[in-house]
Amino acid sequence: MAVPAHEWLELIEREYLSDFVIAGGAAVKFAVGDDHQLAVVARVLQLLAERHGLAYVSVDAAATRLHMIQDVFFVIAGQLDWLELAQHFVEALFGREGYEWPRPGEAVSIRDVAECNSLDVTLLRRDFRQWLTAEVMRDTDMTQDFRVAMTRLCLQRLEPEDAELGSNSPVLQWLHGDLRRIGALKQTFITARISRYNGRAMLRSLCRWLRLCGRQGLCVALDIRQLGRSGTALGDNVRYSPAAVLDAFEVLRQIIDDREHLGGLMLVVLADQSLIGDDPRRSLDAYLALKMRIWSDVRPEGRDNPLAPLVVLAGQQPAAEPSCPAPTA
Repeated sequence: MAVPAHEWLELIEREYLSDFVIAGGAAVKFAVGDDHQLAVVARVLQLLAERHGLAYVSVDAAATRLHMIQDVFFVIAGQLDWLELAQHFVEALFGREGYEWPRPGEAVSIRDVAECNSLDVTLLRRDFRQWLTAEVMRDTDMTQDFRVAMTRLCLQRLEPEDAELGSNSPVLQWLHGDLRRIGALKQTFITARISRYNGRAMLRSLCRWLRLCGRQGLCVALDIRQLGRSGTALGDNVRYSPAAVLDAFEVLRQIIDDREHLGGLMLVVLADQSLIGDDPRRSLDAYLALKMRIWSDVRPEGRDNPLAPLVVLAGQQPAAEPSCPAPTA
């Protein structure tokens, strides 16, 4: 039994991306197919994410240590424009307070904003910090360190002369996993590195922050085909021992169980037949806690359920650029 790829993608858009996810829900779906099918799914997901206002990122287990949740976060963070997100948040914040931003899309000094709105710069600076405290620092859906980091990025949008504004900012290095010394963050009050112990909490915080910055959510295409490979099939990519495969499955299981706190997340896991094969060390049979969460015990006679957590894709799409499913009402 299998589900046609185009039918499954249409259901993902209609049942999840156009309503449930953008309303704050979260979903994790597994799609099993061949290389061509999975490439089509990833491309169409990107188009659908753009259509519905979600940020789209891709993660490949062949290049990212999937069994280390912090590495997954770093790859996601590296594909986002954090300064643009902060800029959108700050401009929207001033707009809600009835103030005009002098040059939309650009960082400007607090003095320029004050002059544009005929305000005293000292009073405006005080008000801005109070707004950030109320809107960011008191939002407990994000971790303390993440709130501090986002507040710092927002403050920098009104300090364009700050040397930390660019890509070498310690805050951005912290988010990307490139920070060499935690001491570089001493002035920001960020207390810990991003690690396997807080990586999932950082992902929760990111989902919340994206929605505060005008995005409808986060769509992640996660390719896990590397987990089923061994020997010469590995190439120069990340190698997964059977123990690392179990750890990677555990990461996926934890994300599934944490969905209620990952508002706006659409995670699509792309896999080949090795995931549902008979290898006791690399298939779902190696970790029953994950299999029990995504394997359908009851199936309609004669066909699969296209809305099940795990589907096997059927049918081929043309080799040309994939078309996006038609908009739904």
